[in-house]
Amino acid sequence: MKWTLPLTFFLLTQVGFAQHISIKGRITDPESGSGVSFAHVGICGKSVGTVANDNGEYEFHMPDHVRNDTLCATAIGYETHKIPVSDLLGLSYYDIQLQPQISYLDNILIKDERVTGKRVIRKAIARISKNYPKKPFILDGYYRDYLRKNNEYISFLEGAFSIDDKGFRKPTDQTTIKINQLRYSKDYIKYLTEYVTEFDGDSTKLLMHGISPTFRGNEFSNLYYHNPIRNHGVSVPFIGIFDTFWERNYDFEIDYYTYVDDKEVYVINIAPNKNFRFTHVSIKGKLFIRTDNYAIVKFNYAYFVTRRLETKKWFELNVEYREFEDNMYLKYYSFMNYFKLLTIEEIAEMYVFREFFVNNIRASDYKPLSDELVIDDALPLYRQNAPNDPEFWINFNRTLLEQPLME
Repeated sequence: MKWTLPLTFFLLTQVGFAQHISIKGRITDPESGSGVSFAHVGICGKSVGTVANDNGEYEFHMPDHVRNDTLCATAIGYETHKIPVSDLLGLSYYDIQLQPQISYLDNILIKDERVTGKRVIRKAIARISKNYPKKPFILDGYYRDYLRKNNEYISFLEGAFSIDDKGFRKPTDQTTIKINQLRYSKDYIKYLTEYVTEFDGDSTKLLMHGISPTFRGNEFSNLYYHNPIRNHGVSVPFIGIFDTFWERNYDFEIDYYTYVDDKEVYVINIAPNKNFRFTHVSIKGKLFIRTDNYAIVKFNYAYFVTRRLETKKWFELNVEYREFEDNMYLKYYSFMNYFKLLTIEEIAEMYVFREFFVNNIRASDYKPLSDELVIDDALPLYRQNAPNDPEFWINFNRTLLEQPLME
């Protein structure tokens, strides 16, 4: 497929830097041989990095000045893998096996009847104001959305974005989002309007029948503004108000303990309690919460519908955070929506995917973004005044697709 090029071109000023060291490979579990989904690959102790895809495949472009630093690969439940960047010079591929990290949580804590899933979640929500950044910060990252019709991927958009977030004490209405680069497949606009409905009928997600009222503007804004941890006091689709999540109609069970970046973590299962279980609807989820400071590391939430004995996942949200400079910052955020398309011309199963992967965090060196290339919340991304430099993508840290769509 060919790329559709925006007419207006601007020089990249926000996230570009000279890059001279590139490495790609696959991150796997040594016992099963399967890929470690969404493992983080970056420079130890620094903000620059990338995220592996669902199959554990990664590609990482590093600035030349880190050649004397160390590369770290991390994932929930595994020991941190470290290797000097100097050992990677001259290599094109470097496969990584992450060793499972066994939990040795104190038996006293395990047997403490006061430690329940609901109490852990309640404490974690109460500590959001302490564990997440109060001061302004910038996230530089990679966004993509794509549409699957039945088993075929039919449209794709990707971009490099910067988010100027004024901190968790400020509402996201004050957040500035800018497009540094944007490109999309030839038929992206056609399929977006034909299958996802015209944009003024779109929202952060599609409901069961493919229709939902407009909430905010474009695809990326909807994704970012509906993060239930960042906006824990605001009602978001399916989740509701996260501040009261612990007192909702769910059962919370501490399933097991694991590690994230050498920090011990509760893994808590989420399921509707017995009074709110229905034969046609089910919910499954997990919360990963650190045992030391109750920081929420990861939240997974999936919504299933059963019709005529067939169960389909209609919606799934994944949000993961990582620690940097004593605060928890977004690592990635994604959701998937399924809906059944029923028209005179065709019947199809449609899947909408939207994902954002953070490549860099600017906190202590925060400087507000300029007013150029600010996203217009009222317009879909393809109508934004965004640049497209084909050379930009050669050394940009984007998360690999399981199934190549455009290249």
